[in-house]
Amino acid sequence: MKGKIPVTIITGFLGAGKTTLINNLIKKHPDKKFAIIENEFGEIGLDGSFIIGADENIFELSNGCICCSLNTDFYELINKLQTGGYDFNHLLIETTGIADPTSIVNAFLSDYEIIERFTIDSVICLADAVNIEDLIDSEPEARKQLTIADIILLNKIDSVRQGYCDGLMSRIQDFNQLATIYPTSQADISQLEILDTCQYSGRKIEQSVSTFKNLAFLGSNNLKHDIKSIGISIPGDLDFERFRFWFETILYFAKYRPYRVKGILSFKDVPEKCILHAIKDNYVFDRGDLWQQDEDRYCKLVFIGRNLDNLEIEENIYKLRAE
Repeated sequence: MKGKIPVTIITGFLGAGKTTLINNLIKKHPDKKFAIIENEFGEIGLDGSFIIGADENIFELSNGCICCSLNTDFYELINKLQTGGYDFNHLLIETTGIADPTSIVNAFLSDYEIIERFTIDSVICLADAVNIEDLIDSEPEARKQLTIADIILLNKIDSVRQGYCDGLMSRIQDFNQLATIYPTSQADISQLEILDTCQYSGRKIEQSVSTFKNLAFLGSNNLKHDIKSIGISIPGDLDFERFRFWFETILYFAKYRPYRVKGILSFKDVPEKCILHAIKDNYVFDRGDLWQQDEDRYCKLVFIGRNLDNLEIEENIYKLRAE
């Protein structure tokens, strides 16, 4: 295997269509050699015969949910994939339907040995159009799955009326403005390009933050779940050490701990744009393009999380400006 292997994490609540999506991906991309990790919760795992075309590269973890606490079996399997001579060029990980996928994402952002061989392409969430509205209000895991996603497939739209589907898409985007949402039936992605989208690359993060609209005014105040997207934009440079200390504080201790943060930052005496990406309590910086001499330097941050107070966050960031 040459280069880093892209990883697509497929999440979504029970019955949303994750296995159907995997089959459709295999059909659509016959040129790809997939390895597939299934994480089934309970004594009865997934019958591998339901996954077509990749029997020799299917690996099932049924000893508990890897999303809740990454266990030894998961790391042993990743090591097996790295060292076992398996012929594959894309890794699909399907989480159990009752899981918060953030710990899997963090494993691919924080573990040095994994980072050397793998890179996250995207997190794809399937949402059952028939049930997702109720799940958003009643199931914290369903909300987190939507919140952490880069691509959301609003599936089974053939089972709901058009106007209802439009309302669902609007509601989902209320708290994840950064995700791309596609309506689908039977997880049909034949006309969609959802692999090799490089959602975790610095370039893609910079693009999504740059196009984020209505900064500092997004987010509904009457949602039961209190999850929303907000954007902050301020001119000028920040002090790097002060920003890092403040940012780590909100990730670990603040009342409004965000689920996800993306940003374009300007730090004093740093010639490049700094691209920030955070998932729960793990964050990375990447170097972007050089600031141009005639370009006004600025900082833009997009937060997704609970109980976010854009005025308080903006006030705190202003205090971090470089002197």
